[in-house]
Amino acid sequence: MKLSVCLIVRNEQRLLPDCLHSIRQVADEIIVVDTGSTDHTIAVAKQAGAVVLEMQWNDDFAAARNLSLSQATGKWVLILDADERLAAESAPLLRKLVEGNDPYEGYFLRVEHVMGDGLDPLPMTVNPLLRLFRNREAYRFEGAIHEQIAPVIIREQPTAVFAFTPIRVHHLGYQPQIVSSKDKIARNIHMLEQIIEKEGRQPFHLFNLAVEKLRQGDDTNALALLREAREITPLSASFTHLMIKIEAWTCARMGKLDEAVRLCTAGIEDFPDYTDLRFALAVYYDAIGNRRTAIETMREAARIGTPPSHYHTEGGVGTFRAHMQLGAWALEARAWSEAALAFDAALEAEGCPAAAWLASVRLHRVWGDLHALSEAASQWLQTQPQALRDTLLSAAQHGGGSPLEAPRASAATNAPTAPIGSRDTLQTKPTAASAVSSASSAAKKPSRTSATVSLADLLADNSSSGLSNPPKQKQQAQAAANNTPIALALSALSKADIALARLQQYSWHRTSAATSRLLLPLYALALSAQTKEASTT
Repeated sequence: MKLSVCLIVRNEQRLLPDCLHSIRQVADEIIVVDTGSTDHTIAVAKQAGAVVLEMQWNDDFAAARNLSLSQATGKWVLILDADERLAAESAPLLRKLVEGNDPYEGYFLRVEHVMGDGLDPLPMTVNPLLRLFRNREAYRFEGAIHEQIAPVIIREQPTAVFAFTPIRVHHLGYQPQIVSSKDKIARNIHMLEQIIEKEGRQPFHLFNLAVEKLRQGDDTNALALLREAREITPLSASFTHLMIKIEAWTCARMGKLDEAVRLCTAGIEDFPDYTDLRFALAVYYDAIGNRRTAIETMREAARIGTPPSHYHTEGGVGTFRAHMQLGAWALEARAWSEAALAFDAALEAEGCPAAAWLASVRLHRVWGDLHALSEAASQWLQTQPQALRDTLLSAAQHGGGSPLEAPRASAATNAPTAPIGSRDTLQTKPTAASAVSSASSAAKKPSRTSATVSLADLLADNSSSGLSNPPKQKQQAQAAANNTPIALALSALSKADIALARLQQYSWHRTSAATSRLLLPLYALALSAQTKEASTT
């Protein structure tokens, strides 16, 4: 056998089926260790063809992992949890690795912690974790919680070499409803406190305990633990960069903004290519009132882009999130053309959420008599699932203003843009962004041809768009979708947003600019609810 997939589970009958389905084409055998399920978890695993071992839970994750390893017969081992799913596009590459002859002892996978649900999940954190490694008898996990195997492999084989891969694993376990249902925070704190009492105040344990305290809302004790851990953690530790970012974030949450700025600035000196620190620093500069430096720092984050794969990062900090923030700041300054550039850049980045598309719609609605959407916005929309497209088009169609027109040829001209803070004239047209399009994201975009249905055709009334009238049944279904409570609420929010944005054009109503900063997250929340409804109807 080439690949053994090993899991430990307990009461996972709801999450386990999707996990097992995601590995059905790559696993030669599945080993499941059950630690005391009282639901149908064991039956689900057996039905999928897994070998199921039962053991009594003794507050030791490593022991459960190692029981599964002891039964694995594959040349390679893949470690997963029930709340994780192997990304479909990653399956062929994973299979290629285990069937190849590369000299590596293990591979780091990209474990993406999805913090939302529905068709357009919120940005995620991405952790490089050693989940695929050779099956050798000496390789066993250590640590009762946050168990590790990389140090063991290095100790057993000092010449061992690992590789980082683009293989993606989606992790759902940090979603609030899952955390609360399993009482994970209290369990983890209890286990970590026991380990610290037994093994001493080691920096990795202190750091993990601090993270759990933060999730519990105990910022004061969390900050004390982070400071203690930082004092005894070498820069070479695999989690140092993340610990600095989290300590700065904790300080900011407690109102210690100057300290947050200092921590990020010092961290950038040690980790200059860690985009997350520059993104965070820009946010903290803005919070203390230094908008100019915030913009410069955010632009630097966008220039660096996605950090190297060995960093723990947050999705989009060097791509769409950086550009969306620059766009929001440009909107506040009424720098319309620069805002258009920023939102185009965000929409061209892989993983960009629908909030950027809605922000682009908003911009063009309030920008004088110009209603054309950019090429980037049009192409982004074409790549989205049908349910999400319908929801967005409904929101745009019923959000006030005149129907949107197709992208104009002049939108691709390289007209100069004023810096953020200047007053753009309303006659200036947006330009196409060119900074962030990568080969991988470009490959996913459909080519534009004369046969492509324009955005105007989708948004405008049928009588004026040249499209044939849809069947009466489809018209009735669309009308019903537009009259759901959430769709109506989203429409009302869109109209309010447009009204507020128009007020921003007048210097005597400058205070509206600060209020408008709330609207992007509000859009994201409203859209999340709407798309969730669309996916279940």
